[in-house]
Amino acid sequence: MVTMRKSDLVASVATTMGSTRSSAEDSLNAVLDTLRISLAKGDRVVLTGFGTFEVRQVKERKVRPIRGGSAGKTITVPAHRRVGFSAGAELATAVRTPPPAARGAAKRR
Repeated sequence: MVTMRKSDLVASVATTMGSTRSSAEDSLNAVLDTLRISLAKGDRVVLTGFGTFEVRQVKERKVRPIRGGSAGKTITVPAHRRVGFSAGAELATAVRTPPPAARGAAKRR
């Protein structure tokens, strides 16, 4: 498994757009800033086919840490908001379907 970092994503976007890395980085930053601002306001962001980002409310709960100084003692995790993501149909299909090379290797076994 390979980890794609922001700089890798910028390079890929620049290649796809046929533009400079600087232009691609500006475009990516604009998209990410817009997502961040919308989610901070509590808005839901839907990218059809890709997925949905939304803010979810998590209730207060009690947990027992397994490590650290408070291991074994019950602590309370306060209620908070978190970002949730639900994959869209196209993204889910792309992730579930193995790449062509992997499909060929599976048949040979």
